[in-house]
Amino acid sequence: MGGTYFDDEQEIGPQGLALLSNVLSDLFRDQSGGRNADEELGLAKELVALFKSGFRSEEELKAMATSSSYLNHHNS
Repeated sequence: MGGTYFDDEQEIGPQGLALLSNVLSDLFRDQSGGRNADEELGLAKELVALFKSGFRSEEELKAMATSSSYLNHHNS
């Protein structure tokens, strides 16, 4: 089997975690209004799923996550 994608059992390494953390911080920094723990957790789970499905760059993750209901909640 190819090693391109993670499965649910494989860990995300330190570089991947740092990338996900930076993307999460940047996405919420760009939003007006406060953030709450439920929204942050929901978006974090979404970013991990995107990462595991093969999106590995900051630009890809941000582009895919911008349609998230967790971000659009503040824009309604």
